[in-house]
Amino acid sequence: MNSLLITEENVTIEYYIQGSGDDTLICFHGHGRQVDDFLFLKHKDRKLILIVLPHHGNSQFPAERIETQPLSVTELSSMFTKILEKEAVVDFHFIGFSQGGRFVLSLLPFYKDRLKSVHVISPDGMDPMSFYNRTSRMRLARLLFQKWENSPETFIRMAKLVFKLGLVRPKVFSFIELFAANKEKFQRASRTWRGFRNITPDLNTIGKSLDSNNIYFRVIMGKYDQVIRTRQAESFLKRINQVDALIEIECGHDFFKKENLKLLSDILKL
Repeated sequence: MNSLLITEENVTIEYYIQGSGDDTLICFHGHGRQVDDFLFLKHKDRKLILIVLPHHGNSQFPAERIETQPLSVTELSSMFTKILEKEAVVDFHFIGFSQGGRFVLSLLPFYKDRLKSVHVISPDGMDPMSFYNRTSRMRLARLLFQKWENSPETFIRMAKLVFKLGLVRPKVFSFIELFAANKEKFQRASRTWRGFRNITPDLNTIGKSLDSNNIYFRVIMGKYDQVIRTRQAESFLKRINQVDALIEIECGHDFFKKENLKLLSDILKL
């Protein structure tokens, strides 16, 4: 695949191109994942544009901006528009997984006239007032995580205590352990959590955009997903008046395991 870069001031977004068909599918991967997750969608009549999230690959966001000037939806949209212009994209399908789903939902209203379909897989950001999202907007919490970046083992000890008290589900604790396994992983998790705090989907605007443009929209959830649960999607879909958009498949948060790719392929209407 060809790797390309779009830079605006001190922010760089990397993306990959696979294929050259008339149908364009633009994908955002999940936290700690790679764009390769979406290669199962390649087809001779399809062009894939695979966006690399900031703090992954060669996509760069300045650490010194995280606290004072975090990434905004407007800035993200400006850079995304440049990618569409560079690749001469008129209309497209949108797909995002987990943290990438937050980006897709946030960008959706800006491109409502150009969207052929939108699929978000266990997307982050469905509840802006969740504990995860609310604490990212608390300065004290962000400062603590910034401090823990140099000693993730301190964070793990605290997380274990919270887990023993029954305040965190086992699968969520396993997820925490995965992203605090070493200093590099924890730093990326902390910096995306802090730096993406203003990438917040506007639920009212999303609902109006879908209604007025008749966009095919689906939220795909894992029946056994304990990281982002189906009931969160159900609440989100009620708020945007899209209660029929939910699809649940037999898996957890591990959608891109080989045995799950057939399930995804069968339900993606592209």
